[in-house]
Amino acid sequence: MSVDPVGHRGPASLVERAPRVRLMRHVVVTGGAGFIGGAIVARLLASGATVTIYDNLSSATTDWAEPFARHLGASSGSTPRLYFRHGDILDLAALTETIEAATDVIHLAANTDIASGFADPRLDLEGCVLGTWNVAEAMRRTGVRRLMFASSGVVYGQPSCTPTAETYGPMRPASHYAAGKLAGEAIICGFAHLYGWRTLAFRFGNTVGARSDHGVVHDFVVKLLRDPSRLEMLGDGRQAKPYIAVDDVAGAVLHADRTAPDSPFGVFNVASGGTVTVRRVAELVAEAMGLDPAVVRIEAQGGDGGWHGDTPLVDFATDAIRELGWRPTLTGEGAVTAAALGTRARLTTLGGPLETALERRARPITVAAR
Repeated sequence: MSVDPVGHRGPASLVERAPRVRLMRHVVVTGGAGFIGGAIVARLLASGATVTIYDNLSSATTDWAEPFARHLGASSGSTPRLYFRHGDILDLAALTETIEAATDVIHLAANTDIASGFADPRLDLEGCVLGTWNVAEAMRRTGVRRLMFASSGVVYGQPSCTPTAETYGPMRPASHYAAGKLAGEAIICGFAHLYGWRTLAFRFGNTVGARSDHGVVHDFVVKLLRDPSRLEMLGDGRQAKPYIAVDDVAGAVLHADRTAPDSPFGVFNVASGGTVTVRRVAELVAEAMGLDPAVVRIEAQGGDGGWHGDTPLVDFATDAIRELGWRPTLTGEGAVTAAALGTRARLTTLGGPLETALERRARPITVAAR
């Protein structure tokens, strides 16, 4: 890694700026250094696309380039296909300059620390609403007409009908993050209809994998590495959510891009099907770590949700994306188990402090002097 004083640059082999001439297939991925972004970038490069990652690295892990590391030296002696631009989606000028060379945009950048929005609602206003407006406006200014957007299943709130289909309404989001994602969908839909775009929004289930630095699987692994005899969980453990492996999310996005009908705005639920309770997640994580769930003392913290704005039951209908021919490679329980195994291996290899997302959020942030 080539790093500036505050760690805000990417691998030295990523070229900073793409040429302004539009190439055959050039995808700008906002948030491409993130957990889901890395998996999508890797697949895009494998398909032969040129990719520019646009990211401020505010939530990137130290090994964020690992999913596509094998592509970093692949362009030696030829035209590079992977570029990096350090920038924020609130910077409309930089965003517009970056998107100018693109044929497509995949918009993933957002506030990923959902629980923190309770204390600071502006995080979701900026990360989900204003940032998405800027992406759409940059596309309008540059004439880019194809967009894929990472929404979330939390936009449904607490629906009266489960499994919940994309046609359900009215939406009643129960957190700033959920409201921000729903607003992002509306912004994109309005731009698409006015300017003749083709856009797709994806309402993801709980996406899990070895490189996630937050979420229930990550936090359970951290806790059991510190104390294999007990496991504390937020809520009463009956919260039930759909889980999906990050590689299956990446596959779903790119499959829909290839196969979905051309229309201004299409929306797809993306999950493996069915739900897994938090207590069952705890058991699966314990088993993946070689522990007997019957011996581990699993301690519920009470309440029917894990945090302010948590939705106790989320269950998707995934018929729409399955009708396009997409199928997940892992079940929800399989995705949780694989994520737990990978997270344990990654954390023990990386070293450093074993912290849950809540503990990391509470730790004072220190910035190196310039």
